[in-house]
Amino acid sequence: MEIILKIITVLLWSGFKFVVGITSAIALGFTNFEAFFLSIGGGMIGVVVYLYLWEGILKIIRRYYPKKNKPVKFTPLKRKLVVFIKKYEVYGIALLTPVLFSMPIGTILASAIEPNKWRIKIIMLGALCFWAMLILGLRGLVQF
Repeated sequence: MEIILKIITVLLWSGFKFVVGITSAIALGFTNFEAFFLSIGGGMIGVVVYLYLWEGILKIIRRYYPKKNKPVKFTPLKRKLVVFIKKYEVYGIALLTPVLFSMPIGTILASAIEPNKWRIKIIMLGALCFWAMLILGLRGLVQF
């Protein structure tokens, strides 16, 4: 029963904030192999849930509050975000999501600029694998 609670903890944390999920897997005593697959699995569960949940939320919002054509005010932060998105597209969002953003924020940003859900899932999977290998590789270097 204790191992199931540990697995659920890692999956839930990875689905919300990937770095916390993988570090909790390490702290709970999982091997590198187990930590890798549990954190990636939790992260991808989070991506899928937030991707489709956000679509449903937007449908409800648009039903009750239709879009209005009003001018957009560009603040310096919005300008930087637009430049970043034009330059790096969904790849930049996916690369920053596991360490900088939480999974819901990164997934929502990615779905705002990329309509193809399978492409978002594959790119996010690649980013999660990259960060998991990097973090677990650094763990191996530190533990001589």
